[in-house]
Amino acid sequence: MLQDVVLGPDLPAMVDRIRHRPLAVVVLAPGAEVVAARERDRPKQGYGDWPVADLDAEFRADTPRIGLWLDTSAQTPDETVDEILTRAWTDGRIG
Repeated sequence: MLQDVVLGPDLPAMVDRIRHRPLAVVVLAPGAEVVAARERDRPKQGYGDWPVADLDAEFRADTPRIGLWLDTSAQTPDETVDEILTRAWTDGRIG
């Protein structure tokens, strides 16, 4: 398992570098307002001076829609895990 933040054309490049198949790609894509609220509630700040809305717009415009994209805005962490376990190998499978 690999977990990372991979945006834009780096996503298909990363997929190409991973030779093991089958491979499932899952992209967590909550709305920008939800990410901003979650960021405010965290003790550690991960975005620094980068506005969440700007990053989200760039992410959605430049990242190819490969794998399973999940809008986790209304999900708890447990619900997100359940959806990943249910759908990753059918809807997120690459090769």
